[in-house]
Formats: sequence, structure tokens, C-alpha cells
Amino acid sequence: MYAKEKRNSFTSSTECYLMIFLGIGLIFLAFFAKGFYSLNNLMSVLNTFSYTLISAIGMNMIILTSNIDVSTGALVSVVCLFLAALGKTGVPFAVLLPVAMAMGTLLSTINGLFITKMKIPAIVATLATTQIFQGILPLIVEGSIYDLPASFTWLAFEAKIFGFIPASALLCLIVTAAALCFMKYSRFSKKIYAIGNNAEGARLAGIAVEKTVVLTYAIAGALFGITAVIIATAGQRVTTTMGTGIEMTLIAAVVLGGTSTAGGCGRISGTVLGALILSIISPAINYLGISPNWSDAVKGVIIIVSVVLSGARFMKKKRVIPVTEKNSAGGM
Repeated sequence: MYAKEKRNSFTSSTECYLMIFLGIGLIFLAFFAKGFYSLNNLMSVLNTFSYTLISAIGMNMIILTSNIDVSTGALVSVVCLFLAALGKTGVPFAVLLPVAMAMGTLLSTINGLFITKMKIPAIVATLATTQIFQGILPLIVEGSIYDLPASFTWLAFEAKIFGFIPASALLCLIVTAAALCFMKYSRFSKKIYAIGNNAEGARLAGIAVEKTVVLTYAIAGALFGITAVIIATAGQRVTTTMGTGIEMTLIAAVVLGGTSTAGGCGRISGTVLGALILSIISPAINYLGISPNWSDAVKGVIIIVSVVLSGARFMKKKRVIPVTEKNSAGGM
């Protein structure tokens, strides 16, 4: 009986629909997108998927608390430039990674403090820090940092698994496995869901809401830092716009994966599928011979449709509750 219920639950889940959609899409590309399944393109998609998913996991945690972060792109750009400045001096990758994570944690924690301590709505606070980060970038660097040494691009060009798989995939695998365990078994994850469902109720239950939100932003910031490392070390030139627009892709991946924009509902597994689908869109459009400008338009449509469907599910749940309560009252 339990196995049957579990099977029915999966077949009606967001993940099931996404897997069907993804399967149909991949079959379509096999017939109509010549060259899409070339090794170089698949490894490029895998690299994009890796850094997208790493940050999407962080964004998922933030959205689960009923908050959001639209400063991620600017944050990633700041970290990328800082890493390039360090890389110019010959600092090895073993140092760049923890530095990026620490810097991402610091900048994202600032967002969390603005939201919790100053009571600024998340969308407003992170829009403000976006402007701050973007305003600072041109003051620090004029255009870009270039002619970076081979030690800086080690991750992208030398760290290959079996000689062709990008090492970023291994980083992604480690982060994803850790996130799945963390969100399933840790007490902290239960607090995240509780806050997203009802922040005041969580506070009355003894959860330190503000501290939890700040820590959630801090953890997400560390993941944004890892993404910055992968993006920055992809070439010998780092510009002030390296992370521009990535926040929309992350939000789309999270919402497409079934996480409610109202918070308190969503799973990492859905975010994995959402990130994979969005990582395929741009190269798929390119190999189909369609203008690349359609890529952002498609992602925008995905965000709108996902938010509408998420809202519909939320309203459906709200309608069910009063009926249950009414029946319970009638039984009394």
C-alpha cells in the first residue's frame, strides 16, 4: 500500500513532469539539432549545468525561506574580479576556491542582515546591493583583467576527469550530494521549511528566524562563490559583467523545479532538473539555427509559467484546508 502511494506521489510530482519534458526535448534535439550531441557541446553543457546547479541550490534555500536574491549576478561578478586580481599574482586554485567561498559568504550575509536587522524586503534589499556591487565594479577595474596565468585557468583547461570531463562536474556532484543529505536530515533544513511556511509560527515554536535567514544567505553565498570560481577561471580574461543575468536563470531553475515562490515547499531534486533544462536551452536554440536572442525570452516565459503554476498549487491547497476544517467541525 505504501509503495503504491509513493509511486502515485512521484507520477504526479513536478519532477516526473520535468523528466518527461526533458526526455521529449532530448529526443527532439537528436533529430533536429545536428551537432548538439557532439562531445565538445555536451561537455560545455555539463560545465554550464554544474555552475548553474551549484548556485541554484543556494537560491533554492533562500526561496524556501520565502525570500529572494536578485543580486547574485552582481555578487558573482565582484568575486570573479577579486579572484582575477589574486590570480594575476600566481595564486593557485587551492587558494582561490576557499577565498571565493569566503567572499561570497560575506557579501551574501550582508544581504541577510539588511533583510533581518533593517527589516527591508528581500527584493528591495538585494536590488540595492545589486546597484552597489555594479557601481563599485567600474571603480575598481576599467573593463577587465586579462593575460591571466595558466595557474588561474587550471580548473577549466587542465583539471579534466578521464581527460575530457570538466572538473566542475565533480564539484557540482559533491555540492549536490551534500545538499541532498543536508536538506533531508539536518535540523537546520527543517527550520528553513518552517520559516517559509509560517515565519511567525516558527518564531513562536522557538526557532531563531532572523539568525536562520542570515545563515541561509551565508550558505548560499558560499555556493555563489564556487560558481564564481568556475566562471572566472574559464578563460584568461575576466570582465565586470561575468555574472550578469545569472540570477534570473537561478530563480527560473528553482521555480521550474517546483519550489514555491511563497516559500516552505520545494526539493533539491526538482532544482537539479530545472537547472539541467535551462542549461540546455541556449545551446539547443543555437544548434536549431534560431537567434540566440530567443534564449532569454524562453527563460522569461518559463519563469512566468512556473510562477503561475506554483501559485495555482498554493491556492488549491488553501481551498482544501477550509473544507477539511468544516468537516471536522461538523463531526464535533
